[in-house]
Amino acid sequence: MKKLLISAAIICMMLASGCSTVSMPSVSYTAYTSLYWLREAGVPEAAEFSDAIGNDKVNLSKDTVASYDELAPVNKLYIEMRYAALNQYIIGNNYQNNLDIACGFAPRSIAMARQNRMFVGADFGPSVTEIKHVLPDCLSRKQQKRVCYIVADATDRTSMMKAADKMDGRICITMDGLMMYLTREEQAAVLQNIRAILENHGGAFVTSDFSAREFVKAAAEVVYHEADAQRIYRNSAEMYEKTASADFDKAFFPHADEAQRFIESHGLKVKRIPLFPKPCSIFCAKDLDIEQY
Repeated sequence: MKKLLISAAIICMMLASGCSTVSMPSVSYTAYTSLYWLREAGVPEAAEFSDAIGNDKVNLSKDTVASYDELAPVNKLYIEMRYAALNQYIIGNNYQNNLDIACGFAPRSIAMARQNRMFVGADFGPSVTEIKHVLPDCLSRKQQKRVCYIVADATDRTSMMKAADKMDGRICITMDGLMMYLTREEQAAVLQNIRAILENHGGAFVTSDFSAREFVKAAAEVVYHEADAQRIYRNSAEMYEKTASADFDKAFFPHADEAQRFIESHGLKVKRIPLFPKPCSIFCAKDLDIEQY
């Protein structure tokens, strides 16, 4: 997995302040899809969450997803590595508070609560309502007190500050698959809101969103051959683009340096770090041979 280990997450530390508010498209389909891939990868808390929500809602139809058998191992690897990397960063840097923006149905709340950390998930109303309904099936009463879901638009300053203010002390803000669905103006608004939260609370923002395209291609190269990486990335991207009416090629920056300049232009300091500081143990490794691993 060398290609994956040298992929970068982007850590943004607070520097200044500002504000902009725009509307954001709904990408609820990807919330179910991400949970599906985590469950298929073998992540235990993902299976618990999926069972509580209803596996019929979470399941992808293999008949409607083109090249499902080819895409499945790449998506399982990519989604699990992305999920595990953010969890490891929170734990490894001893953050007691986690604000997960556009949290969807990611089972990070379960993982954080069982680690005795505070978790606040921010998302649109339908997702929050559904999660609140099933959370008692996954966590004890004591653990539930460490989890809060709040309706919040990542581009809206007021709702994001309300979510952050649910916690005391430094906050690790995570984002796991949102930026590629937003326009530049929307991305700017999100970054400005994150900066304002970090000014008030301290902490860091960690995401792999700005390097997600290269990350998926690297995952494809692990599973298949380098020559197939572009085609498999394109097929995987189209699965999401068609549903969310998104254009990933426009959403992504051509080069990492351009993404860094964009983030810095909104008052944040940027540090690129390895996805993992050392080789990690992942559940979907059971599907890889020794060379791939």
